Amino acid sequence: MTENTSNLQPEEKELKPAVKKLLIIAGVVIVLSIPLVILFSSAPKNKNNIAVEKKDTDIAALEQLANSNPTSANVIALSVAYINNNMPGKAVKPLTDLIKKDPKNATAYNNLGVANILLKNYQTGIEACTKAIQIDTSFQLAKNNLKWGLDEKNKALNSIEAMQAITLEKRDAGYFVQLGLLYLQVGNYEKSMATWQVGIDKFPENKAVYYNNIGTAMVLKKDYDKAIEMFNKALAADPSNQLVKNNINWAQQEKKDNAPQ
Repeated sequence: MTENTSNLQPEEKELKPAVKKLLIIAGVVIVLSIPLVILFSSAPKNKNNIAVEKKDTDIAALEQLANSNPTSANVIALSVAYINNNMPGKAVKPLTDLIKKDPKNATAYNNLGVANILLKNYQTGIEACTKAIQIDTSFQLAKNNLKWGLDEKNKALNSIEAMQAITLEKRDAGYFVQLGLLYLQVGNYEKSMATWQVGIDKFPENKAVYYNNIGTAMVLKKDYDKAIEMFNKALAADPSNQLVKNNINWAQQEKKDNAPQ
């Protein structure tokens, strides 16, 4: 997935046999950079629902402004531009940093929730929207976004149920990639990792993809050392995989950013 190295997450690439390498996208990730004075309603693609004037959509200029003067307004304006330009992953880190400085900023939580839902990190998005509503109980757009996130999570849960009904002989390498990603999307990191471990056992030729995805789940769990270990295993299996290299940088940065002060 890679808009930057701070929100990379699972792979989306050709597997052997004909399997997609799926990337969600951490980032974070999971992971997590995986948020408008108020962002989208439950129909997020309708830009008429954005409650801020977009006078300046020059992302480079907004980035420079937010870096030189990281006020709440400047960071939120930057997040609007990222999301409107289909780069929700880049909105995560500045919004997360803003929340650390301004933990009562309901708008930042709302926008972070939207960014994560767009990244298919549904549980993370739901939690951020819920926090926005706790801060501002009259925040209707956050309520709409919460409903949107819950709806998307339910779709993923339904997909998990459908995949579990697939017979054993039809469960190829792609099956385990997809199922693990669905578990990741709904916030069940333990099941996502267990699913990818089964994939490694059954399809060791694709272990680079599975190890990369396990590493992503570890970052989202904030187990950074273990995540780096998994990414290094992925890199050992596929030394030319740039996404894995980026994810190592992502995990190292997350570890640094979340170190005790």
